[in-house]
Amino acid sequence: MATASKTSSSNTKDNMMIDDIAERTARIREELTALGEALAGAGAIKAGVAREAAENRVDEVLRSGEKLISEMSGQITRAEKQVSTTVRENPLQSLGVAVAAGFLAAFLMRR
Repeated sequence: MATASKTSSSNTKDNMMIDDIAERTARIREELTALGEALAGAGAIKAGVAREAAENRVDEVLRSGEKLISEMSGQITRAEKQVSTTVRENPLQSLGVAVAAGFLAAFLMRR
C-alpha cells in the first residue's frame, strides 16, 4: 500500500505541475495575442503616419510644380513680347536670322 500511496501522491504532484504548466501556457498565449494586437495597432498607426507624410509631400511637390509652371509661363510671355517687339523694330534682320536658321536646320537634317 505504501507504493500505491507514493504513486498516488506522485501522480497528484505531476497533475498539479501539468495543470500549472497548462495555466502558464494559456496566460502566455493570451499575452502573445494581446502583444500581437498591440503591434498590429502600432503598425496601423505607423502606416497612417507614413501615408499622411506621403500625402503632405505630394501636396508640397504639386504646389512647387504649380509655382514653377506659373513662373515659366510668365517668362515665356515676357520672351514672346520681347521677340515681337524686336521683329517689329528690325524686320529685315529678323527675316535674315530666320532664313539662316532654316538653312542651318536643313544642313543638319541632311546628314
